[in-house]
Amino acid sequence: MKYYFTQFVTKDSVMSLDGHNKLEVMDQLITRAADLTKLSRDMIFRLTWKREQMMTTGVGGMLALPHIRVNDITHPFVIVGVCENPVEDYQSQDDQPVRVIVFTVAPDENQENYLQLLGSISRKLRNPALISELIENAGAPAKILEIIQRDDA
Repeated sequence: MKYYFTQFVTKDSVMSLDGHNKLEVMDQLITRAADLTKLSRDMIFRLTWKREQMMTTGVGGMLALPHIRVNDITHPFVIVGVCENPVEDYQSQDDQPVRVIVFTVAPDENQENYLQLLGSISRKLRNPALISELIENAGAPAKILEIIQRDDA
């Protein structure tokens, strides 16, 4: 089975983020991840910041792709957050503010599926026009979901 990230995006995993800095928006994403996965919020928080300290997940083009792997889930959870405010302190690779964050919590066992999943996110969201459209709809999660799922084969 090919993994496409949009198959794991639901109305509950799309959100508007109203934080003003990296900690605030990541905190909102981590809380949602804990709710959806039923995993410990503290564990998700620790794993997320451990990963972030290794290397920023701000990939450029106003996009960040934080991702962690855990043992206690059977399928990936993908949370799409669109920031209402530019996150200036994200330390993105291009030194630009982040506005779209796709947070992935995936099972630890299958490396190939995990890489397919991350690749599908990167391929779809490396489109500046799509990022702009998502930002324009920052306060409308239902519209964000529609945009994300559009054009999927």
